[in-house]
Amino acid sequence: MEDDPLFRRTRQHAELRLSFHSGQPDKERIKQIREFLRLEREMLLRYHQKGDSGLRLTRSRAVILDVLIQNLFDYAIKVAIESMGQVKPMCVLATGGYGRGELSPHSDIDLMFLYPRTSMGKSLDILKKTMTREILYPLWDTGLKVGHASREVKEALVESQKDIRNKNSMLDGRFLCGDRKIAQKFIEKFHKFCRRNNPSEYLKELLTHQQKRRLEKGSTVFLQAPDVKNGVGGLRDYQGILWMTKVKFDKHGLDGLVSKKYLTEQEANSLEEAYSFLLRVRNELHFRSKRPVDILHLEKQPEVALGLGYQEEDIFRRVELFMGDYYLKARTINQLSGILEQRLVHARSGSTSSISFKNVIKAYQSPPAQEVDGFDLNGQQLSTQNPQLFDEDPERLIRLFRHSQRLSANLSPDLRSIVRNRLSLIDSNLINSTSANVTFRSILQEIGNVSPTLCEMHELGVLGRFVPEFGRLTCKVQHDLYHRFTADIHVLHCITILDHIFQGKKKASKHYLEALRKNEVPGLLYLILFLHDLGKDQGPKGHCERGVEIAVNIMDRLGVSDEMIDRILFVIRNHLEMVRYANKFDLEDPDVIHSFAKFVEGEQRLRFLYVHTFCDANATAPNLWNSHKEELHTQLFNNTLDVLEGKRALKDPDKLKDAYKNLDIEGVSKEEIMDHLEQVPVRYFSHSGKEEVALHVDMIHRYGKNGAESPTPIIHWRNDLRRSLTIVDIVTRDRNSLFEKLTGAFSVASLNILGARAVTRKDGIAIDVFYVEDKNGGVVDDPKIR
Repeated sequence: MEDDPLFRRTRQHAELRLSFHSGQPDKERIKQIREFLRLEREMLLRYHQKGDSGLRLTRSRAVILDVLIQNLFDYAIKVAIESMGQVKPMCVLATGGYGRGELSPHSDIDLMFLYPRTSMGKSLDILKKTMTREILYPLWDTGLKVGHASREVKEALVESQKDIRNKNSMLDGRFLCGDRKIAQKFIEKFHKFCRRNNPSEYLKELLTHQQKRRLEKGSTVFLQAPDVKNGVGGLRDYQGILWMTKVKFDKHGLDGLVSKKYLTEQEANSLEEAYSFLLRVRNELHFRSKRPVDILHLEKQPEVALGLGYQEEDIFRRVELFMGDYYLKARTINQLSGILEQRLVHARSGSTSSISFKNVIKAYQSPPAQEVDGFDLNGQQLSTQNPQLFDEDPERLIRLFRHSQRLSANLSPDLRSIVRNRLSLIDSNLINSTSANVTFRSILQEIGNVSPTLCEMHELGVLGRFVPEFGRLTCKVQHDLYHRFTADIHVLHCITILDHIFQGKKKASKHYLEALRKNEVPGLLYLILFLHDLGKDQGPKGHCERGVEIAVNIMDRLGVSDEMIDRILFVIRNHLEMVRYANKFDLEDPDVIHSFAKFVEGEQRLRFLYVHTFCDANATAPNLWNSHKEELHTQLFNNTLDVLEGKRALKDPDKLKDAYKNLDIEGVSKEEIMDHLEQVPVRYFSHSGKEEVALHVDMIHRYGKNGAESPTPIIHWRNDLRRSLTIVDIVTRDRNSLFEKLTGAFSVASLNILGARAVTRKDGIAIDVFYVEDKNGGVVDDPKIR
């Protein structure tokens, strides 16, 4: 690290700009520090803009802080000697990210002041105050965020046991200044302490801690606005592996894992390259902000991409390329860290390898491993002792996942690593192999249990290699506000939702399961969902038609029958149509329903399209689907199904009105009720029940009391707790832009409009019905809004 010319230049700058002397006013010293930090930051920015790696930049900033703190420490010691005469040996350690030698422009600086046990009493108090005044105060005054602790050696060891974050921070401890022997002795003692003090428990705790963090961050790499530091596949995943390695093997860096055969050289290089890329992204975020920013927000992505050298004029293309690279790097970290965590936690070695008599007996009593297609099945885990197993028969790379699915067995960390390193065996011969495609098709037919297997195949890189058309969606950014995930993850989420439907996990999906079960081959929808968005490899425009062409080639390899191909292609080509109809047209208009029935042509197509639309929408974003959309969607399905089954015909207008002639409304005459029935269009009766018609007649009656041309509307609010929304009925005289003015009023009140119905009577009285929710997604109870 010290051999880098950039680091040497930093030390030379410090000699010129940081000349602290006795009696120097604090303001002058602070001014020197600020000027030093400003110039060094400008230098770092220049190197960053030239394309220097993330690792080199973060290490450079750590060196800048090193020389600053070392100069402050030397000055503090002089001050202490002047006041005390003699100073007991002590040292300062850098901990956390600073201890690793990795500081982004706004990273926190963590210091530990370490004192020997012999430094006690008044002299220690004076020394501590001097260190705080002469080191910490100047750092704080220049705007740096500095965390610190003052510890005696034994005290530091005890403190590390209180919180896993303290231990992790100390594991990265590095000598900074002062007595090197004290620092070295403490670091050695601390590492021995970690190795001897139940290391296996620490590894398990850290694994749990990492898994909990990932769960809180969305459990996927492929978020639209990922957290570079704490997100899945982020910097913390890489750092966690280094902490585990230090405790398990007392080795630093990835070299220790390579020497222990936990990583290949190529994997180690890929991992470090990915980590450095993420650091570079984080550096760019920090350079563009006045505070630490670790989330790559959508609106920041175009400028961050430009700052990192993505020069495309088309903003969408620029972001697509940048985020594609980001996801690939984060995915590499996520995959390799996941494999390494399991191996480090569960494999026995070093001080964790002691085998008790009880364990020997337990191993002796365990049943022998079962052989499955060359793999060893131990309990619920598939493994192999033969790294050449896939070389002998490359089709095992596909069959393995069918075995895993069928047996509900996990892949061992070693086997996962072997799979990753044998992806080159998936060539055109394997892609076009009839038997391999039969195996893949059988994976898609395991009703209720398809998603976990496909996700595992995708995570290890097998899915995109075996189905290259799907591989082109990997890390494909979707440029809209609706899709929360990349195109590949969106497809896998669709399949997860279909699994949930078949498993009956949610009451809301019961009618979808009933619809599917009436089709001849319900599980065919898995293949449809897998294929439906493949046309997005060139962007969303025209992806339905392009997807049809791509799907034909894949289905030819899979050996799908002509009859099934027709149903599959219909849904792929038209998978957006059901949403379009439900949102655009009046679903109680008989002409609309007959038109849609004519378009769909058959009940099986309709059922597949119905369930497909539900899966597709719910896999797009968590809040995209709501109870109102669900109601419209199901209404379109039921009405269309009635037509296809011959149960629904055009209804006689007079018969529709007859159902409401016997309404009895207090204070309203029969003549007024009959007049209302004659004034409204026929379609009004299709979606208005007796209670709603009675409500509207009463509102029109009250409106009439104000005068036929009254500008004051009659408004009625009613909560629908079943659907978690509020229905607002408005009666007023129709006029230009009335509907736009009403929607604008709801918007000003911060209410979300989920849907609306509007009819105008022959006499010009308008009846508008709005379905709304508050900004938190619930009923509107606030009287101020009402």
